Amino acid sequence: MTQTSHIAQRLLSTYDEMPRGERKLADLLLEDVGVLGYLTASDLAAQAGVSKATAARLFRRLGYRGYRDAQREVRDNKTARPVASEVPALSGGVLSPGEYLDAEVKHLVRTFETLPAEQMTEAVEILCSAAKLWVVGFGEGYPLALFARALLIKVFPDIRMIPLSGFPVPEEFASINPEDAVLAFGVGRRTDELRNVMGSSRRAGAKVILVTNAIAAGDKHAADMILRGRSEGPTVFGSMTAPLSLVTYLCARVAARSGDSAQRRLDHIASIHSQWAQESGN
Repeated sequence: MTQTSHIAQRLLSTYDEMPRGERKLADLLLEDVGVLGYLTASDLAAQAGVSKATAARLFRRLGYRGYRDAQREVRDNKTARPVASEVPALSGGVLSPGEYLDAEVKHLVRTFETLPAEQMTEAVEILCSAAKLWVVGFGEGYPLALFARALLIKVFPDIRMIPLSGFPVPEEFASINPEDAVLAFGVGRRTDELRNVMGSSRRAGAKVILVTNAIAAGDKHAADMILRGRSEGPTVFGSMTAPLSLVTYLCARVAARSGDSAQRRLDHIASIHSQWAQESGN
């Protein structure tokens, strides 16, 4: 596990215990922990709008002797091992197949090595205990949301997709209730629609799981659970390999946790396919 990832995990695990000032600094760091490598403690505190003493308290809460201790850890790690945003050198501006594969493998490894097992287990329990599942994605998150729905509908009987083509989101979303769960995709540029849906979900009392490629300020308030899939590079389009694999693993865990009910649904779906094939003569 990279130390920058380690610091991010410490921030997330202690976030709820932090007073308001420390949370402001934590929000800034969760956007890019790498700033620790080059900003002074005073500059970092100024950017977050907090005092230097608040910054010192935060790093002691995280288990460091002080700011320089955390900064040294980040700098040493960058020297020892490339961070996820670094990709192999380009040859004529084009990655070779081997370079591309190497970058994608690194995304997968860093995604799953920083994913706490208990966090995934909790996410699965939230989804499996929901009365209805809402799958939400806008922009770059929409294809991932659609893929997640395509998998989950095989084992879960009541799934709602947001946005649903041709229908206004508020009208479709009005039937959410506290027994529901929302699987939201905040990949790429965040949209106001996604923020609105997540905010309404929390106000309705529903549990929210956010799948994202980069943690942004406010995510901890908007979601009960955050799952991160690395997507930096290796091409101008970024990479969806790790987020897609993370979603596949999550859905597979949901299917396994659902047990007999999932198997009965799969069997019923298979019987419908068989019946329709017979009726069409295929």
